Amino acid sequence: MNVGTRTSFQVQRDVVYALLLREIASRFGKSRVGFFWVLVEPIAHLVFPIAVFGFALGRAVPGVDYPVFLVYGFIPFLLFKTICLQTMDGPKTNRGLLSYRQVLLMDVFVAKALAHCAVSAVVFAVVLVGLAMLGFDVLPPRPIELAGVLVLSVALAFGLGMLFAALGSLSADLKSIARLVFVPLYFISGILFPVSRFSPEWVSWLALNPVLHLVELSRFAAIENYTPIEQANAGYPVAIALGCIFSGLALYRLRWLSRVTA
Repeated sequence: MNVGTRTSFQVQRDVVYALLLREIASRFGKSRVGFFWVLVEPIAHLVFPIAVFGFALGRAVPGVDYPVFLVYGFIPFLLFKTICLQTMDGPKTNRGLLSYRQVLLMDVFVAKALAHCAVSAVVFAVVLVGLAMLGFDVLPPRPIELAGVLVLSVALAFGLGMLFAALGSLSADLKSIARLVFVPLYFISGILFPVSRFSPEWVSWLALNPVLHLVELSRFAAIENYTPIEQANAGYPVAIALGCIFSGLALYRLRWLSRVTA
């Protein structure tokens, strides 16, 4: 099939593939140090709290080892955070490429999401293999449910990232605020400790955070003896994700994002 007969879908597929390779290359760098840092950075986020809280908390939940508890809470959160922030910065980091007619903003968003899904998969495979070698039981009893939670994490991050990119085109301060939100979000999403230890009233307020639902559902799918909070359900983050995606697409269609490249 020659270039003249290629469909629009095939053109955009090739554009996304090229952007995907570019994103992975920029993420890993051209040296082994870049690849090493991609692995060390998230692993450090796991090793430090394990070393600090591991002995204090012991078994944070009866019958559950703290490293396993931490990892399966950290997986959906880091996936959510990384894709959301990278999608938000997509227009800015690809400003030059967006001057080409074939490259659309949606291509940039999709390529970034796919690239960081691949990077996260490699990172967490290394972490889980390491825990397994140390004697921890890391095999999820409900792998299909776990995969669904991770897909939902990506969908929520993708929608929020598009929204943040659109709003950030109006004011750079909004992007800075969005970055700061992830600091308290880390602590109120139950990454380090089970929120079930709080009073029911506090848990009800914390359950307004859709990321907490993802964390709880991830642990429920991956840990045999884990019981999530009563409020945990997939419907709430699904609704938030769909709302963000449709709102982001609406702003995208209204050309709010095109102001970034103006």
